[in-house]
Amino acid sequence: MIIEVTRASVGRWARRSARLAFVGVIAFSPMRARLTLIGRPTPPIYGDFTDVLMFWSDVALVLLLGCWVASLILDRRRPAIGPRFLAIAVGVLLVSAVIGIPFSEDPALSLSTVVRFVLLAALAVYVRNEIAGISQLVVPTAAMLILQAGVAIGQVIGQESIGLGRFGEYVLSPSLGVSVVTTRDGTRVLRAYGLSDHPNLLGGLVAFGLLAIVGAAVVERGRMSIISGVALALGTATLVLTFSRGAWIGLIAGFVTLAAVVAGGGHRERLKWVGLAAVGVAAAAAPFLIPFRDVLSARSGGAGEIATETRSVDEREALARVTTRIVADHPLLGVGLGALPLAIREEEPDFEFDYQPAATVLLDATAELGTAGGAAMLVILVGPWVAIARHRRRWTAELAGAAALQMAVTVVGLFDYYPWTYLGGRLWSWIILGLFAGAYQRSLARIDDAD
Repeated sequence: MIIEVTRASVGRWARRSARLAFVGVIAFSPMRARLTLIGRPTPPIYGDFTDVLMFWSDVALVLLLGCWVASLILDRRRPAIGPRFLAIAVGVLLVSAVIGIPFSEDPALSLSTVVRFVLLAALAVYVRNEIAGISQLVVPTAAMLILQAGVAIGQVIGQESIGLGRFGEYVLSPSLGVSVVTTRDGTRVLRAYGLSDHPNLLGGLVAFGLLAIVGAAVVERGRMSIISGVALALGTATLVLTFSRGAWIGLIAGFVTLAAVVAGGGHRERLKWVGLAAVGVAAAAAPFLIPFRDVLSARSGGAGEIATETRSVDEREALARVTTRIVADHPLLGVGLGALPLAIREEEPDFEFDYQPAATVLLDATAELGTAGGAAMLVILVGPWVAIARHRRRWTAELAGAAALQMAVTVVGLFDYYPWTYLGGRLWSWIILGLFAGAYQRSLARIDDAD
C-alpha cells in the first residue's frame, strides 16, 4: 500500500512538472538564445540552418516530455492518439523523414532534424492528452506576449537594440544588415525583433498568442483577467511593429474563422465576444497607425514601388522557382529533412539571394520529404477543415478557438517558412495541431449544450 501511494504521489508530481515545463515551452518559444552543440559552418548559408542547437525552449520541451512519460509509466496510463487521419498523416511524415536520411544532401543534419521532429510530434500528443482546452494556453501565452512586447516596443521606439544580447537579442540599428522597412523618402525604419530571430517569426507567434487569448475569452463567455487584457494590448502593439504582412493576414484569418465556427455551431450569442475582442485589438493598434503610416504604406504597397520591397517579392519568387525544380528532380525521397538550403546552393551556386527555404510550407515539405511527405503535409493542412465540415452540428466554442489557431498557422505557412523551419514556428505548429486534435475529438464525443 505504501508503494502504491508513493507511486501515485510521484506520478502527480511528474504530471505537474510537465505542465510547468509546458509554460516554459510557450513563454520561451520566440527566443533565439541558444547553446551551439555542434557548429557546422557552411557559408554562405545561415548557420542556424546547419548547426545543431539547443534553445531555451528545447530545455523546457525535454523536461516536459521526460516528466510526462514518467507520469504515464507511474500512473499506468496510455495516451490517446487521434483523430486517425491526423495520426496517419503525421506517421507518414515522420517515416518519410527517416527513410530520406541516407539520401539527404546532409544525412547528419537530417538525422538531427528528424530527432527534433519526433520530439515535436510527441509534444502534439502531450497537448492532445493533457491540455483540456485553449484556456490552458492563456497563462504561458500572456507571459510570452508581455516579455516580447517589452523588448520589441523599446527597439522600435529607440531604433536600436536595448542591450539584452545575453538573452539572444541581436545588435540592431537601421544602418546594419538587419530587417528594416524603407519608406518612399528613403528612411530606413527598424522592425521589431524582440528576442527572436526575425520580425516575421515574432509577428507570427504573437498573432498565434493573440488568437489563443481571444479564443479562450470566447470559450469563457467573455471572462478575461487583467493580465490577459494587458497581454492582448501589448501583443497587438508588438504585432503592428513587426510590420509582418503574413502575420497580420494570419490574425485576420483566425478572427474570421473564429467568428464563422462560433456562428455556424449555433453559439451566436458568443459572437459579441469575438466582436469586442476585434474592437480591442483595433484600439490597441490605432496609436501606432499615424506615427508609422509611411512604413505601413510601404509594406502594403500604397507608397508605390520601393526597391527593398520589390527585392523581397523577387526573392520569394526566385526561391519558389528553384524549390519547384528541386521537387521535380527529387520527387521520391526529397533532399532530406532540413537540407533544402543546401540543395538550393547545389542547384543554384550563383543564386543572387540568400540560401533559405521557399516561403511556402507545403512546397518546402515536399522538397525535403518527397511526394509522400508532401501529401502527408497536405492532409495535415487541409484535413482539419474537411473533418469539421462533416460535423457541423457538433461545432463547439472550444473547437472554434482551436480552428482559429489552425487557420492562422495554415495561412502564415502560405507566406513564410518559419512554421516548418524555425523552432518557434515549429513549436506552435505542433501545439496547435495537438490542440485541434483534442478539441475535435471532444466535439465528436458530445454536442455542446451549454448554450
